Amino acid sequence: MKTLCLYYTRTGSTKAAMEKLAQVLDADLAEYTDGKDRSGVLGYIGACFVSAKRTRVAIKENVDLASYDRVIIGMPVWVEGPCAIGRAFISQYKESLKGEVYYAVTHMGKGTYEEKIKAMDQLLGRPSAGQISMQTKEHDYLKDIEEFAAKLNV
Repeated sequence: MKTLCLYYTRTGSTKAAMEKLAQVLDADLAEYTDGKDRSGVLGYIGACFVSAKRTRVAIKENVDLASYDRVIIGMPVWVEGPCAIGRAFISQYKESLKGEVYYAVTHMGKGTYEEKIKAMDQLLGRPSAGQISMQTKEHDYLKDIEEFAAKLNV
């Protein structure tokens, strides 16, 4: 199954998780972005006030989304929901996502993030095929990645 791991990262945590997931799945890897520097406290504050409806995102690498059987969309989720850049990506590219869509969400909290996944599904216009929720601080999310990948490779 041809798989693409696609991610947005603000601090590098989601990038590290998606690199590991792509390696374990032998998948292609690409980054999407709104082209803005979102580092540091000011970057975080700016990212929190971004409107997903007005934000335009692009995939850095040249990929044909429709050619993949499975796309795993990685993004951080924050208190208010999925990050605006991730929401904008789903809204903009949902028509090109022909195969299975999975979510890989990164966060620092201990919640399951089910409501945020439902919001992402609403943007996509269909249920996702599955998801992995990775707490990136004080948790061994690499083990979570290996368990998730094993389920996909069954």
